[in-house]
Order: sequence, then structure tokens, then C-alpha cells
Amino acid sequence: MKIIDYTETSKKFNIPEYILNQAPQDKILFFDIETTGFAAKNTTLYLIGALWYENHTVKIRQWFNEDGYSETELLKDFHTFCKSFSALVHFNGSGFDLPYLNQKAGISGISLDTINNLVQIDIYKEIRSYKTLLGLDNMKQVSIEQYLGIHRTDTYTGKELIKIYQRYVARPDEKSEQYLLLHNHDDLLGMPLISTILNYKQFMEQLTIESLKIQSDDHRLTISFLTTPAYSLPRRLTYTKNGIYINAFENTALLQIPITYTTLKHFFANHKDYYYLPKEDMAIHKSVAAYVESSNKIKASKDTCYIKQTGNFIPCTDSKCKETFRMELKSKESFLLLESFLSAHHEQQENYIKKILSSLL
Repeated sequence: MKIIDYTETSKKFNIPEYILNQAPQDKILFFDIETTGFAAKNTTLYLIGALWYENHTVKIRQWFNEDGYSETELLKDFHTFCKSFSALVHFNGSGFDLPYLNQKAGISGISLDTINNLVQIDIYKEIRSYKTLLGLDNMKQVSIEQYLGIHRTDTYTGKELIKIYQRYVARPDEKSEQYLLLHNHDDLLGMPLISTILNYKQFMEQLTIESLKIQSDDHRLTISFLTTPAYSLPRRLTYTKNGIYINAFENTALLQIPITYTTLKHFFANHKDYYYLPKEDMAIHKSVAAYVESSNKIKASKDTCYIKQTGNFIPCTDSKCKETFRMELKSKESFLLLESFLSAHHEQQENYIKKILSSLL
């Protein structure tokens, strides 16, 4: 086994708050592995790489299986090294790297309990559902690097490096070793940089609004707002779905929502407590229906237990909202009276915005 250490004095990374909320900076370890295939039983683990911060300096260590027989040494030494950290950050590590290492450990008869018990932050797992929103063809690390304008020195794919490693084991040479180490090295350097992609998740799912401005005309509701600077978006986000438009960059955002003038129905929850008045085409509570002649009322069903409202409506994606309106009981789309939103408290308006953003995913 060969251990290679680097000190990246020229690299300064800002780890996003999304990660720092789960562990202090000096207790966060980024890691990545290189193998000759996917099945641990029939392939070789030839490299483990890690990046961390020490005295405000970026450090990288690589454990290199230079002879093809040092897997157990790599696993043991990396496992011991992880005892100094509390969080492990990776890209699809939950789907591949960690299961692979644990399978290798099982074959070698060792335990990776320290690694497995660390807080796991899988960047890929957190943002894989954002492919369409960000307009990406795939969610590979290299694709996200390109999206964020991050450039790497390495030009080989992991698949191409398998043959290079196999040739290297048979006949070691410095150039091949550099290629093998460089790919992993660039993956590690790229990981803290692409971790800012997690700010999109924070924005879309756990938004905190510091101030907002609301305007409306006959056709759309326009909401301009400022978000927490700590979760600043690294690249402008523009996206449209179901007539809803979002334009956001850094900590400013503009959301436009279509307004529809129509007549809709609000359905009451417990139809057994209501009577339907056919002439008025509406339902009333049984306590009021007691004063209506029997010939003018019938027991309400789920489909007739409603009142009608004509006005300006905006889409509502909050399934828990009690003030929603629909065309019919089984209609999938729900709406909220624009007036109800405009008169709501700031907290209720913020919750509406959060639900609308979540519906875009």
C-alpha cells in the first residue's frame, strides 16, 4: 500500500451551510473510491481518497493499492483515519462506495463500524431529483461540475482507468500512476465545490424568507422575495411548470403564479353533517337545515357537499389546506382564493410559497 498526501494551499472552499449544520468544518471528511468494477467479490479496490480541512488548509490523502493485493490494508488504515471525523460526505456513496467497502470488509473479516456510524451526507442522493429542474441530462459528478462552471485537469473516465490500472499492476510506471491518482484527486477537489448544489435543495424544500413583496394583476400573482444569504444559489435558476414560473439567483427570487377567474366548489369534510339544497345548488350544515322545509333539502353526499365561490383563484398544492376549491370532488387540481392568500399572515404566505416550490420538483 502506498499513501500519498497533498496540501492544497491554493484551494479555498466554502462548505455550504447544509453540510455545516450537521458537523463542524474540521470534522467533515469528503471521500471517494476507485475500483475495477461494481461487484466487490470479483473486482479490486485500488484507491481510496479523502479530503478534509486542517488549520484552514485543504488536505488530501490517497491510499493506493499499487500491487493489487493491499485491499485489506487500505480498508484498515482508512477506517482508523475516519475515527477523527464525525461526518462523511460523498457522491453516491450510499449507493456504491459504502456498500462496496462493507462487502470488501466482510470478505476480509473486518468491521467498518466507525465509518458506518458517521453522519452520512450523500450529495447525489440529496439532489438526484433535481435533474429536470436544473436542465441536466444526468446527475453525474462531472455533469454537475460543468453546470457550476468547475473545470478539472483529469480527462479519463473511471471506466477507462480500469485498463490503465490493470496494466500498471503488471508493469508499474509513473505516468500511469499519475493518471490513476489524478482522477480521484479531481473527484475529491470537485466534491466540496459541487456541494453548493445542495443550496438548491435548501431553497426548494426548506426555504427561509427574509422579506417578500407581493403584486397581482388580472392574470398572475408576482412574488419577489429575499432568502437567507447562507443558502445563496450558485447559478441562476429559471423554470416553468404548470404555468408557475421561478427565477432565482443568489438570495433573490421571483415567483409568478397564474390567476384564474372562475367559479369553483369548496367541499366540506363530513358530508353526513350536511344537507344539499338542489335549488340553491349548495350544502348547509344540519343545524341550519333544521329550518328548511323537507321538500327543499336532501341529505348531502360526498359529491354534493359543497358551496360555490366565484372569484380569482391561484393553484394550491398544500393537501392540508382547509380552504381549497375544486371543479369537482375528484378533481386533482386544487385552488385557493387569491383574496385569502393576500390577507394571510406572513407565515402562511411563506408556507404557501414553500408548497408551490416543492410542487415544481
